[in-house]
Amino acid sequence: MANTPSKAPRPAKSDATSSAEPIATFRFGDVSAAIFADVVALQNGKSFTRHNVSLRRSYRDTESSEWKHTNTLSESDLLPAAEALRHCFLDIAKRR
Repeated sequence: MANTPSKAPRPAKSDATSSAEPIATFRFGDVSAAIFADVVALQNGKSFTRHNVSLRRSYRDTESSEWKHTNTLSESDLLPAAEALRHCFLDIAKRR
């Protein structure tokens, strides 16, 4: 594992905005990965789009029967998560 500092210098301003809705979502079983696009404004007036991915597992609450979400994966979720993340990687690569 690489030893990286906890606070890396960032060229972007802190006013980077995040889209409220994902630009793509990939679901495999109970696991889904969603891609969000952030437009980052640099101090020199230029901007670029940075992509972030959120990974979660859906489950039904046994007491309320409502669907809920968690970021904790079980061992059976690992392969579906890897496949969802692979699709995110390919989608982001196509957008560049």
